[in-house]
Amino acid sequence: MDAFVRTIAQHLDRGEPAGETLARLGVADPAYDAAAMADAAADPALAESRERWLPELLRSARPGFGARALRDLARERSEEGLPPLDLERLRWLPRLLGSSNVLARMLVRAPHLADELLGDPPPAPGFVPEAAWSSIREAKYRGLLRIAARDLAGRPVAEGLRELSDLADACLAAGLVCASETTGSEPPSLLALGKLGGRELNFSSDVDLLFVYDPAPDSEEGTRGAQVGKLVRVLKAGLEKAESDGFGYRVDLDLRPDGAQGPLANTVDAALGYYEALGHDWERQMLIRLRPIAGPVAPARAFAEGIVPFVYRRLIDPSVPRAVRAMKLRIEDERRKAGRDLDLELKEGPGGIRDVEFLVQALQLFHGGRHPAIRTGNVLEALARLVRDGLLPEAAGEDLQRAYGWLRRAEHAIQMVEERQTQRFPREAEDQIALARRMGYDDLEGERARAHLLGDWAACRGVVRLHFDALVLGGET
Repeated sequence: MDAFVRTIAQHLDRGEPAGETLARLGVADPAYDAAAMADAAADPALAESRERWLPELLRSARPGFGARALRDLARERSEEGLPPLDLERLRWLPRLLGSSNVLARMLVRAPHLADELLGDPPPAPGFVPEAAWSSIREAKYRGLLRIAARDLAGRPVAEGLRELSDLADACLAAGLVCASETTGSEPPSLLALGKLGGRELNFSSDVDLLFVYDPAPDSEEGTRGAQVGKLVRVLKAGLEKAESDGFGYRVDLDLRPDGAQGPLANTVDAALGYYEALGHDWERQMLIRLRPIAGPVAPARAFAEGIVPFVYRRLIDPSVPRAVRAMKLRIEDERRKAGRDLDLELKEGPGGIRDVEFLVQALQLFHGGRHPAIRTGNVLEALARLVRDGLLPEAAGEDLQRAYGWLRRAEHAIQMVEERQTQRFPREAEDQIALARRMGYDDLEGERARAHLLGDWAACRGVVRLHFDALVLGGET
């Protein structure tokens, strides 16, 4: 047992304050944390398992908050007649309670859900929700519990991205059926774009969706279009509606043909005609991540196959990397003019997540017409395929995979706190220590954990920006 843990355990045994020792951990309010842990240790349902939960709480972002939640959860389970918490089999429960405010509150409100965390780590979610909005919300949060615990257990970040995406796929498929039943209309094909399309969804993210359909042979095109539009609106409203048990998913439809001004769904021919006649370079880049996920197969396949010549052109266009880089720098300039501090942005700042995404997509647009194997919406898979096909130096591929994995892990650790859609790196020292805990930096000396975090953050940004400049524009400025 770590010396910190032994010292705090001794304080608890003697009924003495442990604030000074907790201060070295970097907690915001040592006195509060000490009192919370003493209360948890005095609870009859938790006293005998203290050696299981105390070390895990001390490695969490907010040990005191986690201790209160653990005590409240134990009491709620007792009041509802549920079995006591088996912390031998719920190893990651204490660390999750001290790392995710939103999930801790949910567990206290619905104590039976703690059983989702059985296992070391818990199994990946494989839920198939029923076609009901409440069932979709329940499946989502049961899945988030397992995924968060698996993240805290330190499994490869790529697995978490895939699990979050697969969970969303299942929920969206159920939602499409629910909306179809509500409106009495046949569903369109539902395709994903963005991170969901690449099976790299965030812990808290909107889902970028696109809908296509074949016109019904026995009805006017306008009638079918209106029916599908109504169904899409019902789907979006059902997924986004917040209830006491949470919400489904935020839905973004603005990447459809003609953006927010266009119809909510298009026939396959109309969508393909739009891109052939009016498609922009940024839409080519966006469609790299197109992936059918639910609804009728034939229209989705027809659209996905029909769009390939627009996205991946046979003739190499040397202007592609410059166009991608110009768009990235324009985004940065717009954010700065809006008052954003991009040095704290994991996604959009220099050397951030979007640099890696744009770098990969520039290479895919440049080479994809002649190298079909690199056509994938998944960034990590694309990096591996680019290296394998000799289109990206091996050392650069390895650098970018490591950095992208670190950046995405940090993003999920930040979003895990309150399920908010943010990629902002914390500014305050105590918040940086908390982030280090959520990311698995195991040094209990708070300042040392923070120093390791900041060193890795600077290294990731530096190596990503270096490769972005070298590979997207050949070092030009």
